[in-house]
Parts: sequence; structure tokens; C-alpha cells
Amino acid sequence: MIRLAASLGAALLLSSCATLGGGEGDAGYLDQVPYRETYETPLAVAAALVGNYPETTEAGPTMQLNLAPLDGNPEQLVLVVAIEPLLDDSISAEEWRAVISQEESLRWRLEELGLRRKCSRGPDNGQWGPNICP
Repeated sequence: MIRLAASLGAALLLSSCATLGGGEGDAGYLDQVPYRETYETPLAVAAALVGNYPETTEAGPTMQLNLAPLDGNPEQLVLVVAIEPLLDDSISAEEWRAVISQEESLRWRLEELGLRRKCSRGPDNGQWGPNICP
């Protein structure tokens, strides 16, 4: 039983280390597994990333969206969506970065996906980073 728990713990530790950069995504983002769905428009990709944000108008929610060609590959676009504030008091803002490409069907597919947060407390208070906020 202890051996099984140690094996699972080691596997989880290794998998979490593997997602902390080192991939082709932008440094400072926690790499995420891209969704398998395709989307009609880049705006539909952004909507999938932020879900039902804002859930309320409390605290003056804002959303910023930026879309630009990927440096070195104009066939792909970089979509960055930032939202703030969140209802989670440990996170003051969240930013998704997605590299998307258009398929022959003209639908958009996620190639890369990353997430970073701005913590509201702890040692990284007010700074963007890939870490979970305390």
C-alpha cells in the first residue's frame, strides 16, 4: 500500500514538473493540454477559455483580448485573454495564452495552451507567474 502511494506521488510530481515550461509555449505560463475541440472563430476559442466570466458585475470585471500572428509562423495566431478580478480571493487576475491554427475546414484548433495568474497574496503578490496562488 505504501509502495503504491509512493509510486502515485512520484508520478504526480513528475507530471507536474513536466508542465512547468520547457515546451514550446511562452515562458511564465503553466503549459496546459490543449482542448481537442475545434472552434468556428478565434473569439469562440477565447469564450471557451474564460467560460462564463464575468459571473457578476461585482468589483468591475475586465477582459482584455489580443490576437496577433505568431512570431516566425504567420500561419498561426497567438490569442491572449486576460481577466480580472476573479471571485477567488487568492487570484487577482488570470491570463490564457493560446496558439491557434486554422484547419482546411476553416475551423480553429488549439496548438498550444498556457495559463498564468497574478496572485493576491503570498511571496509573489501582484506578479504574473505559472504557480498556484496561496
